[in-house]
Amino acid sequence: MTISQGAEVENAAVEVEFEVSDPRYPLVALSAETGCEAELLQLLPRSNGAYTVFQRISGTDPERVLEFTRSYDGFDARLVTSGDESAVVEFRISAEGGFFTICLTDAGAIPTQLASKDGVARIVAEIPATYSASDVISRFEEHYPSMEIIARRQKPTPVPLFQRKELQEAVTRLFTPRQREVLVLAYTNGYYDWPRENTGEELAAELGVTYATFSEHLRKAEQKLLSLIFATE
Repeated sequence: MTISQGAEVENAAVEVEFEVSDPRYPLVALSAETGCEAELLQLLPRSNGAYTVFQRISGTDPERVLEFTRSYDGFDARLVTSGDESAVVEFRISAEGGFFTICLTDAGAIPTQLASKDGVARIVAEIPATYSASDVISRFEEHYPSMEIIARRQKPTPVPLFQRKELQEAVTRLFTPRQREVLVLAYTNGYYDWPRENTGEELAAELGVTYATFSEHLRKAEQKLLSLIFATE
């Protein structure tokens, strides 16, 4: 166990890195049973304490991942995109499930990385200064006693939990499911990179819609997102 030394700075966030290798937990078992590598792309809150998690999956047939999820209650998945080297899978996690994401957010932390490889889950979470890092870690350890703290470090410019969470909740509230799907698809598939990894026509074909329909959903989603950022009181 490696933990950085020194007193915590007042009003600074704390970033904690955990590892869990107990195969009883879905994120651990995911890579152990399917041989895949999973990497967090986006985490979105839903109603009633549930979450939608988009993961990039590589190293295995995505269908194996979908089949894997069927053995867990409160843990559903669907394939968003699939390519030669990786796929994007949407996991829907109910509030009743015993999952890392829900445990950390309930305790006040912000999961920033959720990855799984070779039967080991790696979780990085940011704990805002408004919460006690020790209390959050203790609560997580209570639920997952086999977890190991790999690192604990200060973050001098934290993002307050309520700002990020409120933005995510606003996105969930204002966007239609299709608008959110199109925006996430565009973001995770390099549409906003330059040069673009995928064109709008290619992403429209992936969704099985016309380019005009894809563009309309994307334009409306972008407009709503910008209105959240630039709206005045």
